[in-house]
Amino acid sequence: MRSHPLREQIIAEVHARPFQMLQAPLAMLHLAVVYDDTPLEELRQHIYRLSDTLKLTNTINKSRFWQGENEQLALRFEAHHEFYTLTLTALNRLELPQLPQPWLSTAPGSLLCGAEILFRTYHHEQDENAWPEQHFGENQVNSSMVMSEVGQIWTDFYPRPDSGMVRVLVEDRGLQLRQAGRLLQRICEIETYRHVALLALPLANKVVPDINRLETELAELSTRVASEDPSVLLHRLMDLAEQLEALSAQTSNRFSAAEAYFTLVNKRIAELRETRIEGRQTVEQFMDRRLDPATRTCRAAGQRIEQLSRRLARTTQLVRSQVDLSVEQQNRDMLTSLSKRAGEQLRLQAKLESFSIIVVTYYAFDLIDRTLRNLVENEEHRHLMEAGLSISVPFIALLLWLYIRRLLHGVGED
Repeated sequence: MRSHPLREQIIAEVHARPFQMLQAPLAMLHLAVVYDDTPLEELRQHIYRLSDTLKLTNTINKSRFWQGENEQLALRFEAHHEFYTLTLTALNRLELPQLPQPWLSTAPGSLLCGAEILFRTYHHEQDENAWPEQHFGENQVNSSMVMSEVGQIWTDFYPRPDSGMVRVLVEDRGLQLRQAGRLLQRICEIETYRHVALLALPLANKVVPDINRLETELAELSTRVASEDPSVLLHRLMDLAEQLEALSAQTSNRFSAAEAYFTLVNKRIAELRETRIEGRQTVEQFMDRRLDPATRTCRAAGQRIEQLSRRLARTTQLVRSQVDLSVEQQNRDMLTSLSKRAGEQLRLQAKLESFSIIVVTYYAFDLIDRTLRNLVENEEHRHLMEAGLSISVPFIALLLWLYIRRLLHGVGED
């Protein structure tokens, strides 16, 4: 038994992104960056330069995942299909780390979103409202107990005016090290996936007028199937099919990716295992209210394109059926005309049959007469035979007629 060639790759993928073991206090800066066609190897070289600048020691080095750390900082790099993430963590302090500005100015890709996470330990003497008020002011704050009530989070989901990133406060109320790592990573993933999913929303809003126009044109053509020339309708339908196919090619990948990312967002929220705090809105409730309309818009746009494609196919099939019926009608008329001409030819042949019998009888009589003249020398006997031959002319004609009828038997029926 030999090992499957993809076995090691599959195993490595399962363990490619391990959870960190984290302990409060710490501050985390998380960025999600769209590739912009940057090759992965070039991107990794930028990460290596950042690691050298921050004086990090490499701990995990995979093709699409890299992690390094020292006593004060930890850096994680994850490459996804259309974006990559950088997570820089300041250990043992609540001061947010900063990426070096020279490195940021040359970093590849386009910044999509970011999150600032502050993670502290809960103390009884602390004022629970003072910390959120310090960071969020008068903004509406979403808060809940998470991970079976061993942690608490606060966020307003508003980008901060100074950094443009969403800030999340997390409090440790009994989290284990790996449990804390999972919690913070899920918060980062929620923020990342919801933004990547929303990349489909501007596209959905852009194509909706085109979808409306195509639906209107198709409805108009559908009402003219029975009255207009099928060839003209087919030409119009082919034009609509071309436009719809271009629209589908433009949107299908983005809408499919959005659906997958929306699903991941819901899954990560469910994994938080939130418990509602009286007077506060949970993350799940916020997403249901703010993200669900965008989800439905993108999903509806994709479904309308698919439904329009099916309707167009049905209308095209209906017109093609009408064309096929018209062709069959023309073929039937042509066959009827050919059959009529064949019948006329047979009737003409039957009329000419009597003339052909007369001609053949004449030539047969002449041939026999000449033969008798050459074979019978006695003139009296020859006259008697010629008289008998003359009397037999009707019988010769009758035999020839029967023979010709036998040859033509069944031709008329065919």
